Amino acid sequence: MTDQHIENFENRGFFYAEEATPKSMVSDLLAAVRRVKQKTRDKEIDIYTHRTDTEEPWGIRGLFAPEFNEPIFAEYLMCEEIMPFVHYQLGEELKLGAVLIFTNPHDKDWGFGWHRDFGKLPREAGEAEELEILSRPQKSFKWHLALEDDECLHLVPGSHKRYRTEYEQECLRNTRNADIPGQRVIYLKAGQTVFWHGYTIHRGVMKKDVERLTLAGSWSKHSEDDEPQEVDKRLKWMLADNIRPALPDTLRTPYDRWRALQLEPAETAE
Repeated sequence: MTDQHIENFENRGFFYAEEATPKSMVSDLLAAVRRVKQKTRDKEIDIYTHRTDTEEPWGIRGLFAPEFNEPIFAEYLMCEEIMPFVHYQLGEELKLGAVLIFTNPHDKDWGFGWHRDFGKLPREAGEAEELEILSRPQKSFKWHLALEDDECLHLVPGSHKRYRTEYEQECLRNTRNADIPGQRVIYLKAGQTVFWHGYTIHRGVMKKDVERLTLAGSWSKHSEDDEPQEVDKRLKWMLADNIRPALPDTLRTPYDRWRALQLEPAETAE
């Protein structure tokens, strides 16, 4: 992390990092992503896929699953180019993060509207509560690696540090694909990496005739006092018995830390 990286992330909520791209892996990652997308489009393998109303995939999860037989995704998550940035932001003790594919449907333009990555945190909080949420220490760190040129991620620089405006609130609630003054398109050339803060106001915009093959990666901070929580439905596939044995040894401790905190839905249903 250079001083410029730190300043850009603090003030704008994102920074480009050429150093974070494992150049020796890019061509193999691209080939693996293409194989996974084709298998998912054909519904030959479908671990967990975000699809349009016409069943076209736009987000593909499950990349660690042995059904895909693509160990390169686990290797990428822990590659030596990524980890220095992750350790700087989150420290040495980590829980398993994620790698998923963002791609374009082939039959229609597609977008998921403006939002913040708040998870289960309140999205309709008043100003004081929202500012308190935004000021909390960071527990996850995320990035995109474009394997084809990509200009699909749009974000509002600096919005991770302040309360939303009335116009932004209208976009977050209702007019979710309207342009926001000051928005920034994140232009990525093939092989380029950007780190960005999930609390920024952001959206994805995909075009049917522009191929998007982008890996979204993340890691989470591990703390001994982490609270158990009901498993995210998008991640339930990681509870399968065949996942841990398929992981490299270096990922099993982070996986075990994540797994130990996952409550089955039946345990929390009241």
